[in-house]
Amino acid sequence: MKKVIVFLAVIALLVAGLLLPVAAVSGETQRQSEGIFLSAASVLSLDGTWVILDEVMDEGDLFSGPWTWDSDLPIEFTITDLYVVTDRFKVYDGGSFVIETPNIPDWDVLGLGGPMVSPPYTVNPDTALADGRFSSALINFASGSHSIDIEDIHIPPVSVGGGPFSDGTVAFKAERLREWPIDIKPGSDPNSINLKSKGVVPVAVLTTDLFDAATVDPETVELEGVAALKWAMDDVDGDGDLDLVFHFSTQELAVPLDANSTEATLSGETYDGQTFSGTDSVRIVKA
Repeated sequence: MKKVIVFLAVIALLVAGLLLPVAAVSGETQRQSEGIFLSAASVLSLDGTWVILDEVMDEGDLFSGPWTWDSDLPIEFTITDLYVVTDRFKVYDGGSFVIETPNIPDWDVLGLGGPMVSPPYTVNPDTALADGRFSSALINFASGSHSIDIEDIHIPPVSVGGGPFSDGTVAFKAERLREWPIDIKPGSDPNSINLKSKGVVPVAVLTTDLFDAATVDPETVELEGVAALKWAMDDVDGDGDLDLVFHFSTQELAVPLDANSTEATLSGETYDGQTFSGTDSVRIVKA
């Protein structure tokens, strides 16, 4: 099998919390693959813990699953290959196709000396995700119930010109994406934006009984991928709580937004690393 895993590396991953621990759940099965016990528990943790699967299969087979969750918040689902460059995947939700990961060249096409050459060969999914030579994808799922199946549609070759390995590998994780109340152009309705303006667009992250805007890390916040020029605490809705108001360059927003845009999404992280997003309507006007 293609995953020649050094025992100490496995221990390091376990200590770092990168592998999903085996859970005692009804109907669970376990399989040992080169020192790693893999859990077929169907309920997926939503705390960002990686699940790593290494299973004997052919191209077109499904990994063990499905993996399910039920959340009142949107979920950010990350999937990547690891070990040998590179398996590719199709992801299904409730039997319906969701996404296919990119067609990335295999190790032999990249001119590597062998499948186990490191880098890129790695047992660490974070390293694989950051490398760029492994097929990966990020998917945002709406709140509610989901049932995820993963198909391995391509397994890399054992040797140059050889057939595929006898096993497929995948790593995936899920995290709650917090929906935070925001207000684009506080006090305006509709939220009109002239993309030819040389001014700024204010956007407020509102403090509520559930959310404290002071916990937001301003350095991580973006509006449609555009970073803020400046920010300050202010009570923009008059409820006595301080909100966090950002100002974004209108001209920079002219790249992600256009005349057909009807909403804009602000995203970021809190100081403790929790991701969040918020969406509000926009009305694009001509000069």
